[in-house]
Amino acid sequence: CAIMDPPRPECVDAIKIAHGAGVRVAMITGDHKDTALAIGGMLGLVDKAHSEAITGPELDAMTDEELQVAAPKYNVFARASPQNKIRIVKALQAQGEVCGMTGDGVNDAPALKAADMGV
Repeated sequence: CAIMDPPRPECVDAIKIAHGAGVRVAMITGDHKDTALAIGGMLGLVDKAHSEAITGPELDAMTDEELQVAAPKYNVFARASPQNKIRIVKALQAQGEVCGMTGDGVNDAPALKAADMGV
């Protein structure tokens, strides 16, 4: 027996609209890697170019320079800590990306502040 909490339809629609406008959408979550990939697939974040997820412990083992190379390769970041979230935002910004971040918890506040746009 398992509990399923699928993404809301309006989230799926919003991501489709963002993709249509040329916006790359990534998900940074504390969820397990397999769960994150499943949800990412439902949201349309998993595709041929971004078929895998990377975990917080894997990010922790990377230098900032290595993370700058890795971050654009993933749309799903799993088991991410608040520190991982900030590093992901900063790595993407270092590559010239404009980063927007959404979050609903105290653990999201530092990354929301670091992002170019926090919601």
